[in-house]
Amino acid sequence: MDLKRLLEIRRRKEELRSLVDSKEATTEQINAAIAEVDKLDAEENELEKSEKQPNQIEKRGTTILTMTEKKENLGLDSAEYRSAFFKTLAGGELSEVEKRAMSTNSSSAGVAVPTTTHNKILEKIEEEAIVYNLVSVSHLKGNIVIPLEKTTNPAERKAEGEEGTIVEDTLGELKLGVKKYIKLVQITCELEAQAIDALEGYIVSKLAKKLAIAIDEDIINGDGVKGCKGILNTITPYGVKTAGTITYDDLCYLFSKVAARVKKRAKLLINTETLYNDIATIKDDNKRPIFDLQHQKVLGRDYEECDDLPNGIILFGDMKEYQLNWNKEVEITKSTEVAFKSGDTVFRGLALVDGGVADLGAIHALDKSVTRE
Repeated sequence: MDLKRLLEIRRRKEELRSLVDSKEATTEQINAAIAEVDKLDAEENELEKSEKQPNQIEKRGTTILTMTEKKENLGLDSAEYRSAFFKTLAGGELSEVEKRAMSTNSSSAGVAVPTTTHNKILEKIEEEAIVYNLVSVSHLKGNIVIPLEKTTNPAERKAEGEEGTIVEDTLGELKLGVKKYIKLVQITCELEAQAIDALEGYIVSKLAKKLAIAIDEDIINGDGVKGCKGILNTITPYGVKTAGTITYDDLCYLFSKVAARVKKRAKLLINTETLYNDIATIKDDNKRPIFDLQHQKVLGRDYEECDDLPNGIILFGDMKEYQLNWNKEVEITKSTEVAFKSGDTVFRGLALVDGGVADLGAIHALDKSVTRE
């Protein structure tokens, strides 16, 4: 057996694996490296068969791992799996290493999106979204239940030797289950034949943007049946002194309803029209505007523009008390049947998400269309 050649092969495969795992490697470099590894695998197998050599060779205290052992590292975060995933979507032919990567990560639930692609989708959602970035986001599988305080009794104060009294608090539940968010992306056959990076970039951009828009809208207005339950379908807004007009006093009234401990994290959400037509025109007794565009504050409070809010409604409170949960990460599948006549491919992005307000006293609203009694 040519032991020297066997060691050369294994060292070279280590070098190629480092190249494949490198973030700087191009798609062409990765494909060339994978092809070379396949050839080296074949040569290594022939050498080992000739002497039935074991899969490990000890040299100078270092264990050189074979590709057979490396299969365990072809996980969702590997470059080989990412390449295999998008080649499969595009109908391309897989190398032997890519086939092993696909089989390693396949399950009864289907084929998962590569870790790098999934992270890009979440990053793009954060980039596109407004409200999503203000709320609490979790990634917990299955149905989850969050206790809600309804009636809570204060801690008792007792002198030395006095016994405490058992007083039960009343709790409710925020149940987060599964709401489907689906986006279909049609891709021409020409684009589908492009390099992996281009195909991934197009799908991620289109899918994430639409998911961000849908989730943002539902955090505010969702009915809780076909999507997350929105804040405005959970709380009842306060009215104003005179319907149709928001005054300095009305804003002070809204602020007064939010507890001091919550105000430390509280933020205003305001529709663009409401901000510039109703809020920017309000002045205090010294004729100074309460709206500070440069520092993005209203009466000293931070605000965000959010056009998912109906005109004339203002939210104020700790938006982190809205809990949004990804029950299942984004799944990407394809179909050539929908656009059969054009030869195009339709990709479907599916996410299972749910959300709701976790603290019913943390967020309050003002509605200028309603008169306060």
